[in-house]
Amino acid sequence: MPPSNRQSEDLPAKPAGLRAQWPTMLVTLLIGTTAVCLAWPQIFPGPDQANEATLPNLNKRVPMLRQADDPIRRDSLCVGLSAYGRSLDRALPKDARIFFSGMIGKDNGSRGGYYFFLRNYLFPREVEVSLDGKAVYREGWFEGIPCDSPAVLQTNGFDLLLKFQPNNNIDIIPLTAKGVPK
Repeated sequence: MPPSNRQSEDLPAKPAGLRAQWPTMLVTLLIGTTAVCLAWPQIFPGPDQANEATLPNLNKRVPMLRQADDPIRRDSLCVGLSAYGRSLDRALPKDARIFFSGMIGKDNGSRGGYYFFLRNYLFPREVEVSLDGKAVYREGWFEGIPCDSPAVLQTNGFDLLLKFQPNNNIDIIPLTAKGVPK
């Protein structure tokens, strides 16, 4: 006797079958495996990761950073350039005009990061890389008028020269009393 409509409604729905589900299960398994492989070295670092920013290493730094009350000291424990920028910010008046030399041209393109990084710390001061104040950033380097002469910069109203050396060290050359770090 054929089942009535009521009986067929009471029967559980027929599963779609393993054949239809295997792509979804494979993708889920691949995503899960990738996630575990990416997270494992962060949670359980090996001895070769002793100086890297892994979760356990960062967790060890927390007490050290909490003890550093001074923001410059705290920055020096993390990123030295941050400490340098913050200390310049503290030492210079807010209306000082600053010139970064050694930034113009394709050969100096790798120094652009220093300029952008330090410019954030030196805000709201006027910071220039081109003598005319019209530097153009082109594909990873600055185009403009370079100047390394303290006398020329001083006559153009700059208070401080940050001179980039070939080894990327920065020389601080005050041009006026306002440009002398205090």
